[in-house]
Amino acid sequence: MTGLSRFGFAEDVPFFPRYFRFGRHWMNSYKFFLIVGIYAGILVSAAVADREGISPARLGAGLLTFAIIGLVGARVYHLAVHFGDYRRSGFSLIARNPMEGGWSVLGGLVIVPMSLVFDSIFGIPTGIFWDYMAIAIAVGGAFIRFGCITNGCCVGRASDGWFARLQHDTAGVYQRRVPVQWLEIGWWILSWAGLIWLWPKDLPPGSYAFAVGGWYGIGRFWLEPLRRDTSRLAGIRVNQAVAALLAVVAAGGFLWRVL
Repeated sequence: MTGLSRFGFAEDVPFFPRYFRFGRHWMNSYKFFLIVGIYAGILVSAAVADREGISPARLGAGLLTFAIIGLVGARVYHLAVHFGDYRRSGFSLIARNPMEGGWSVLGGLVIVPMSLVFDSIFGIPTGIFWDYMAIAIAVGGAFIRFGCITNGCCVGRASDGWFARLQHDTAGVYQRRVPVQWLEIGWWILSWAGLIWLWPKDLPPGSYAFAVGGWYGIGRFWLEPLRRDTSRLAGIRVNQAVAALLAVVAAGGFLWRVL
């Protein structure tokens, strides 16, 4: 985009709702909701754990640790998928620039193999920790997508359909678009209902984590083609392929645990 946004700001100047102003400082709305999502997810998960006799402090510390690791993985994944674009803009500078956006929740899957290194995490068996982490991810995922809405990232492609909504992208350009971020929020909320239904069934440790992972993989596979910008490799949508793999592996893991 060139010139001015809908709000009259030059494209290199922060604008609301993509940025909130606190005193003299601007804060990116995605980062704000990212913090809210992590905080809310940990609180809800810790509250459930406390009711079941698991130390909320230990669980919260473990969840926060893996949240930080997941953020690193999300950034690395994004840079890897968009390496060609960033290389043309000066990859080494952008990769280290904290003000330059770019994350992918799929990159957060790095926490899975890292957690398998340990028999327990902060004294909590790994399988049980996974299940509580699934609660945190499901709750946090919905809040974080509100950041996508206000920031304009992960925006849907233009559409004239009855379901399209007027939404802006990261340049402040408003169009009627497929409300893909809202659809993903709805998908996460449905996962809450699934967890509430499954939790009393006392399934083997790890089952709930596999269920949430499979649910997200299915949803992301379905929603990915509705996004405006999707990276491709040899004609294949990278994120959609990773989502399909996640759905298959998680579904297999769930069946392995419950059968």
